[in-house]
Amino acid sequence: MSDPVSSSCSCGCTRRAFLAGAGGAGAALALSGLEAVAADSAQTKPADRQPASVRVVFAYVPSKRIADDPDGWWSWPGNDFDAEGRQKQYTASLREIEKKYALKLTIDEAPITSAEEAQAKAAEVVDAKADGLLVILMHNYTRKVADVLVASAEKAGIPVVYYIPLGVTHGSVASYRRPGLYFIQSLENLEAVEYGLRMIHARKRMAQSRLLSITEAPAVREGVEQFLGTTVRVLPFKLYAEAFAKTDIDDRAKAFIAAITANATERRKITQESLENAARAHLALTGLLAEHDADGLTMNCLRRGMLKPCMSFAMLNGQLIPATCENDFPAMYGQMIGQLLTARAGFQHNPCFDTERNHFYGSHCTCSPKLYGPDGPELPYLLRRFAHTNEGSCAIQVFFKEGDPVTSIHYYGGKPPALDIYAGRVVKSHPMPPAGGCTTNVEFEITDRDDACSVAGHHNILFVGDFARKFRLFANLFKMKLRSTPNRGPAL
Repeated sequence: MSDPVSSSCSCGCTRRAFLAGAGGAGAALALSGLEAVAADSAQTKPADRQPASVRVVFAYVPSKRIADDPDGWWSWPGNDFDAEGRQKQYTASLREIEKKYALKLTIDEAPITSAEEAQAKAAEVVDAKADGLLVILMHNYTRKVADVLVASAEKAGIPVVYYIPLGVTHGSVASYRRPGLYFIQSLENLEAVEYGLRMIHARKRMAQSRLLSITEAPAVREGVEQFLGTTVRVLPFKLYAEAFAKTDIDDRAKAFIAAITANATERRKITQESLENAARAHLALTGLLAEHDADGLTMNCLRRGMLKPCMSFAMLNGQLIPATCENDFPAMYGQMIGQLLTARAGFQHNPCFDTERNHFYGSHCTCSPKLYGPDGPELPYLLRRFAHTNEGSCAIQVFFKEGDPVTSIHYYGGKPPALDIYAGRVVKSHPMPPAGGCTTNVEFEITDRDDACSVAGHHNILFVGDFARKFRLFANLFKMKLRSTPNRGPAL
């Protein structure tokens, strides 16, 4: 088994340090409205983690070598390209990306120009146990040279990002669209290069993360998810129940209640007791996260009466702290992958299908209103009773924005692991009643496949945004299978 992520809060400390400093009860996560205290989870690293290390190599013939030859032939990209000047520009941009994601980039100043240099460089990269390799090709003559370096790194199992600015070389690129390699040929597209580095960062972060699984286990134990490398610490449910029972309705709890009620458009049959117990659940859970130095959690949460964590899970995900229902590990890993790659919370949901409109209908009880990211706008929401029991515990109904693009994913463990990825567009979040299900619902069309009823998976994670290709690129770079493929749009 395995798990989550890490983030920084607005005060500059890491998520783990922030939770610990919140005094075990995670006061914290008492917000101003629902404004998250956590920043983009990709941006800063905890002190106890190693950054992803990436070697950066440029490949081109030095301009002077060609210019000094009276019969020199520049080939592509031509005699005005200025590879040396571009290298300086790209290096400056890469240093900014390095800071943003807390990476460790080793950027070689001298370009490689021969197959021998490429092989020697590959040996260095392998010996250094780099987490990734970025190759930037800037002359047509050195394409085969760069290819040698790329192939050598791939053979050693090192993920490679290979960038060729548009017009540097010509010919088919079909052979580069292969597992283990993110190939980019585009005009001045360092945004794509940044995403390649972000994927390497995400994989490294997942391998250094810890998830809590709160269940009926008799004692604490740990396991590791085979592919992601994430540690899962299993906790007996009684530890959470005891923390819940000990939590007073103090200023921290009152601040949490004020935060979740401030922008609610309505409260449907929600009592003060319901709100206080939602606060107890949140403070108990954030306390456990801090105590166990964890990044996220999942729980056997059904039939728990007032101890259900619906509101806490909604708020945690909004702060990019992965939290999923029903002790569902594939959902947890999907939430974690998505948060690291998109810096947005996902919506875990049960599947349902409108067969006459050819639409998908997802519904569940822990949706965050902060689906555009911690610093993004907040979706409208109301507070209502949990939909399936009588005790009246507090849950949330969030209303998605019609027309928004969405992306649904599902993670499958195994050898190799796999992802299901679906692109869609929001149709409507329906009033309840007449619609049924859990407390939040969203109807959306599937835009990259003909039949909405072909969507597979239970507890898929839905992200607001057009991220389908980004998830496919991640799967391809780390040699995951795609369970199904779209019949519209580019595969990679």
